[in-house]
Amino acid sequence: MKQVQIVVPFEKTEAVYDFLLDVLMVKNIMKFTSDNAHLLTFRIPDDAALETMEKLKSRGVGVEYGFIDILDLKASLPRESEEVREGRMQREATLAVEEIYENVKSHASLSFDFLAFTIFAAAMAGLGLILNNVTIIVASMLLSPLMGPMLGVALGYVVQDRNLFVKGTINELISLGLSLAIGVILALILAVASPNFMTLIEADVSEGIYTEITRRGGVPIALPFSPWDIGVAIFSGAAVAISVTKGDMSSLVGVAISAALMPPAVNAALMIVLGALTASSVGVTIGVNSFLLLGMNIILIDVFAIVMFRIKRLTPMADKSATWRAVTKFRQTRSESLYHIANEESISKPASPEPVAATFTPASAVTAKPDESADDSDTSKGS
Repeated sequence: MKQVQIVVPFEKTEAVYDFLLDVLMVKNIMKFTSDNAHLLTFRIPDDAALETMEKLKSRGVGVEYGFIDILDLKASLPRESEEVREGRMQREATLAVEEIYENVKSHASLSFDFLAFTIFAAAMAGLGLILNNVTIIVASMLLSPLMGPMLGVALGYVVQDRNLFVKGTINELISLGLSLAIGVILALILAVASPNFMTLIEADVSEGIYTEITRRGGVPIALPFSPWDIGVAIFSGAAVAISVTKGDMSSLVGVAISAALMPPAVNAALMIVLGALTASSVGVTIGVNSFLLLGMNIILIDVFAIVMFRIKRLTPMADKSATWRAVTKFRQTRSESLYHIANEESISKPASPEPVAATFTPASAVTAKPDESADDSDTSKGS
């Protein structure tokens, strides 16, 4: 269950209240009155959060005026009977777009912990590759934060948020750069500590022996990745999108293991540098194939995450607010914060000593119905 809180100005309360009752079929709405606004609060099932939020935004709530807050309820009494929607299967996201956005944004943000986990995961992946130890490699996948920025890229594209898209891209490149740097350092150490290591790799390739290094470099080395690798990337991208839209971020662990982004990143730098130092074409080829495998994983995961976000009917978030013309001609009141001012040019103008009626310009994305135009034109006359 979720609790929805809507703060609306006095003159909008009746229209929003009727909309909740007649269109959204919301029950048990509670209304509280403060000195400058009304607070409407009610409970809805988890799977109704996206639909409720989108329909409220379509009427201007939270876009042109007022605020919407959605709170998670751990438990609620009395328990309501589950209503089964007959005739169709629920495929929409169980979270509102804004909730999904905040979750993905937190995982795509650059922080000290993000950088530390990237370095530690890359180091463990390199050691697992060198020691041919699958347990260490799996541990590195669990630590790897590479999936977070990739989700930021996919979601930023779907909701048309350029900042999230750019942030995800930049942070993904930073994390990949750190992973490649760790691979280079390990290659330099390995060239000094174990000069015969590349000879062993070449022997494994010639005999067709699969190791953790050769597995990610293509054996035979003419094939950078197999159709099975492509299938894993496709299913991983779709699965990670579903896990995010239903609020289960813990599923990212399983997806990170299946996609395995960190080992090929480290393997690419490790083998390219080690092959160059030992003049081994086999090592360089394995490294290039690992890099191609990494690129294929990133592209397909992002593409099919975008496809699944579309299937889950995620839409662009509203980023336009209403503009109140001559807003500074009002007397200063505490209710002005309920109205979203799109520009601040008029704020610097001197205020008029007498209150003047303002004209309301709604956001371009929302088209007001004819019966609502009269209400909009009379807004804030009491200020």
